[in-house]
Amino acid sequence: MKINNSGLKAGLYIHIPFCASKCYYCDFSTMPYQDKRIDEYFEYLFKEIELSYEYWKDFEIDTIYLGGGTPNYVSSDNIIKLDKLIKSRFNISKKIEYSIECNPEYLYIEKIEDYLSCGINRFSVGVQTFDDTILRKIGRMHTSEVAYKNILKLKSLGVNNINLDFITGLPGQTELSLLNDLYIIKELDVNHISYYDLIIEENTRFHFESKIGNLKLPDENTNRMYYHKIVEFLKNIGIYQYEISNFSKPGYNSKHNLKYWHTMPYVAFGLGASGYDGNIRYTNYHRYKDYINSIVNNELPKGVIENLSLNDKLFEKIIMNMRLVEGISTKELEEQFGYDIWKENTKLIKSYESCDLLRVYNDRIAFTEYGFDISNKFFKDLLI
Repeated sequence: MKINNSGLKAGLYIHIPFCASKCYYCDFSTMPYQDKRIDEYFEYLFKEIELSYEYWKDFEIDTIYLGGGTPNYVSSDNIIKLDKLIKSRFNISKKIEYSIECNPEYLYIEKIEDYLSCGINRFSVGVQTFDDTILRKIGRMHTSEVAYKNILKLKSLGVNNINLDFITGLPGQTELSLLNDLYIIKELDVNHISYYDLIIEENTRFHFESKIGNLKLPDENTNRMYYHKIVEFLKNIGIYQYEISNFSKPGYNSKHNLKYWHTMPYVAFGLGASGYDGNIRYTNYHRYKDYINSIVNNELPKGVIENLSLNDKLFEKIIMNMRLVEGISTKELEEQFGYDIWKENTKLIKSYESCDLLRVYNDRIAFTEYGFDISNKFFKDLLI
């Protein structure tokens, strides 16, 4: 029996896996050095959308996110065709937040203008750092000068919703290089900043270098010190933390990412992409051969399908909501799950609150700035 989803809102994520090269820390589903497959991939992507859009047709799509990979690496003709198909198959909100991930070196004027003509209104630029020595160490193709100039180019073309992605804990990163990045952020005056901790993932070049002792990174204490400097600096220039790794000027929070943190529905297409309808989570095949073979057979390329239990959804809601500075509503937990977080965890919550790691206000429980440092331990100790 088909569920009536009329009136519900959902996000739309589309994965574009192509890159000029593989960054040394990256474990995403990417296809570097495979430009000859770009047009073929988009044909299969379009077929995947055709195979499954019916299920989502009653949702109102109010955020679209083109991620990767490097979406602005491919020809904008592919993006234009994709945009036309999306708009012909989905109920698109008139107040859409429409984002595209970009690498700085491919921010050509013609491409930007094509994206704007599609209605793309948010650009997320992968800067990582403005330190050229570190950029080379992590396998990035751009220079700090290229990034700086092309971000100004975006602004000159009327783009006012710009996110810049950065990473902390990079090899060779010092307090001086971090502060230099922050002062350049201040000069550029954009509306959103993301700062992610470097994680050494398996099957990456950094994982191999770490195993043989060739990767020298800031230690954990240094990295936490960097994090708190970032929070303070950005707050002082009017860019406020609203999630563990995300900061924005008022009114410029990422609406799409908020769907993940609020455990709301989102449809996803493309290699390795994950979607969620409120009950079932799916992840597409990561191997290109498996992905296209499914579509050739008129089957959705879902490699993993999880039917989440009520307990799964409860625990996920707590973890995801508490990534946000506003924390979690205890009232919502009771209304949605019949769960009283205080019943089994009063002592735990009070102990964290007394150490200024949690704050309890109205009906909400939230981590403080320093509470985020120990969030994993709190979740481990929480009784559900």
